[in-house]
Formats: sequence, structure tokens, C-alpha cells
Amino acid sequence: MGWRTDLGVRLAGAIVACLAWASLAFAADLTSAPPADSSANEFPQAAPYITLFQEVRVGAYAHNPNHDESAPVDVSFETLSSNLPFANFSNPYVNWFLSPRIGLGAMVNTGGKTSYAFGTFNWRIPIWKMLFFEGELGGAVNNSPDWQGPQRIDMGCPLTFREAGGFGLQLTQNWDVVATVSHASHASFCTSKNPGDTDFGVVVGYKF
Repeated sequence: MGWRTDLGVRLAGAIVACLAWASLAFAADLTSAPPADSSANEFPQAAPYITLFQEVRVGAYAHNPNHDESAPVDVSFETLSSNLPFANFSNPYVNWFLSPRIGLGAMVNTGGKTSYAFGTFNWRIPIWKMLFFEGELGGAVNNSPDWQGPQRIDMGCPLTFREAGGFGLQLTQNWDVVATVSHASHASFCTSKNPGDTDFGVVVGYKF
């Protein structure tokens, strides 16, 4: 039970730090940016060009609790592009589906265990006022060993799929926070070994 207690303490500290950072930034932004309004319920409009650094994010995750590697905390870093400008249909839902953002980032284990870099497509679905749902789908490359041992997992192959989903709050035009779960695995395409890496956490994003 010791590692679980340590997991709770370390993850709670990391999440509190992220939320505190977002709260301070949110308070600072109130003097320079209008609060979130009904526009948060609208699908984003793609610009005529793409920038890969429209938004940057950092996060703290519980590392793969269903496969203990005795390294319970991951830190994530991610950059998101502007919406892809390739859709031009009268139906806004079709345009939304064909205009995801590109996400590039890394999930880094603080104990030196399994980490991975990833590239994904990111879709955001407005729900109500500040609330939204977000999903990601793409691929990842990991550094797991090719053997199964104590406190290590064999992911089966270095290349995997990567999916993520969660609910978020658009705090201001610049800041958002998302409670999310991410999963990386090869869906048994490589070998019969497919333990997967499932992480639960909170990310804070800043949009330029």
C-alpha cells in the first residue's frame, strides 16, 4: 500500500500545482481579456493558414495504475496547432470533423520507466458555456523494454496507437483545464503482448 499512498500524495501535489498555476493565470487574464461567453459553445473556425504553436499544455498523470512500474507520476508536454483549414462545407459539423488540430507532445515518466512521444489529431466538442469534451487519436513511439519483469512492462512494440479523451473548462480566451485519460497500445497488431499504457490526469493549456 506504500506505493499507492505515495502515488496519491505525489499526484495530488502535481495536480494542485497545475490548478494553482491556472488559477493565478486566470486571475491575471481577467484584467486583459473578456471572460468566456457564448462563443465557447461554437465550433472553432479554421484560419487560412496553420500554426503549430497555437496552444501549449503541461499536465500531471497517474502512470499506468493497472500495470505497476513503481513510478507513479507522468508529466506531459504538448503543443496544439490551429484548426486545419481544409474543410469548406455548408454543414458546420462536417467542417468541425474535417478541421481537427494537430497535437505533438510527450508523456514522460518521472521515475525513468515507460515514456512515449506522440502525434495526434485533436477534436473539441462544445457542450455548454465553458464546458467542452475533447478527443485525440494518433500514434506514439515508446521506450519500453522488450521483456516483462518486476516493475516494468513490455508494450509489445515501440510503435503504438494513442487515444485520449476528457472533459474541460475554457476558463478564459487563453486558458483551459482538462481532466483526461490517455491510452497507448498496438491493439495486438504487433504481438500477443499488449498490456497498454493508460494514464489519468489533468492538463492546463495556454492559447496564444
